[in-house]
Amino acid sequence: MFKSVKNKFFRSLLIVLVVFFGLCLGFFLLAYLSVPAYKFKDPRPFGGDYLYNPYQDMNPDQWKKYHFHCHSRKYFGLTNGRHSTETAIDSLYQTLGYDHYGISDYMSINPHGVESEGYIPAYEHGYGLLRKTHQICIGAEKVWRIDYPFMQNLNMKQHAINKLGERCRFVMPAHASFTQGYKVGDMKWLSNYRLLEIMNPFGNALEHWDMALSNGHRVYGLGDDDTHNIRNIREVGRNLTMINTPDLDPENVYEALEKGNSYTVEFVSFFCFPMSLEEKIHEVGNLAHLTRAELVGDTLFIATSAERMHEVSFIGQGGKALKTVENVPEAFYVIHPEDTYVRTRIDLNERNVLYLNPVTRHPTPIVVDRRLDEINEAQTWLYRLVYVVAFLAMVWYLFKKAKERKEAKP
Repeated sequence: MFKSVKNKFFRSLLIVLVVFFGLCLGFFLLAYLSVPAYKFKDPRPFGGDYLYNPYQDMNPDQWKKYHFHCHSRKYFGLTNGRHSTETAIDSLYQTLGYDHYGISDYMSINPHGVESEGYIPAYEHGYGLLRKTHQICIGAEKVWRIDYPFMQNLNMKQHAINKLGERCRFVMPAHASFTQGYKVGDMKWLSNYRLLEIMNPFGNALEHWDMALSNGHRVYGLGDDDTHNIRNIREVGRNLTMINTPDLDPENVYEALEKGNSYTVEFVSFFCFPMSLEEKIHEVGNLAHLTRAELVGDTLFIATSAERMHEVSFIGQGGKALKTVENVPEAFYVIHPEDTYVRTRIDLNERNVLYLNPVTRHPTPIVVDRRLDEINEAQTWLYRLVYVVAFLAMVWYLFKKAKERKEAKP
């Protein structure tokens, strides 16, 4: 009798598990079927007689320190938030002197700090574990629950960017090179996004950035810590984003990010050897900031609050170094007609590096961004038919094998 009850229990448990995984499989199958097939227009580099300088309205006295990628403890710690309570995050980043430290939990908008002046709702989108094609949604209105966790082709990545963009102010591909969630070649085709996380401890994305820029996508860089354990001092204060805004009002911040009136900071020394919290506080507090990024005719002038800059590099089409100068108080580069874009890398002191957003070429004074994605209706329904037939064939095969095993039993 005990054996009979035991067998019934395990049989019931197996049925529950089969139904559960069947529902999950059905959910993700529907998610994959919802993705349209896109026909991508051919990309082309920036071009034209007009130069757009994202720093044309910069006020050197209005730089603020921002950080958008940080995880608190959620889902009983399953999402790797560990010891990062909201109050601990507040305490540490306030001590470091940050003006904003956004919490971006997985698939959840954290309301902590909603009553403050500068609260910006954000979350990290994506279920994928092996191939982390994730996005940081800044200024999020609500969470989009759909994702494609097992694999993603270019259609799925573009569709996710489009759908997320309908629900947040900025959708930003995160840690693009980590597990190759985004391949460098993807950035040639993907459009309809403004920000890219170029500095992240789990994977920088400078190659991705230059690929996007070289193919005419006006994308601006951000840097984040991607903190998971706030008690681990090695995880905090590694990258940040400087935003030129008169105050912490989210609309002013969004406007600056849209224009590109921001830049990324990488603390190189934090990667090379351990530093105490006191040393990091000193490093962040004494960080030199951008004071000039001015276009005079076709000449770009760069200066910071540092007395001298260790190295300044001007980088253009294909990530090619156009000019490098060392140990200078100010640097300049004459933008040639063949230069499609020019971005600037400033090594302040062999410890702190600034990555400026690019000056780009356009055919008119008013910048118009070009989208490459266009839904191909015929191909979309053909793909869906193939997926459905393949799924039904798999179900039929499994039932057939189960029936054969049942009939083979004596």
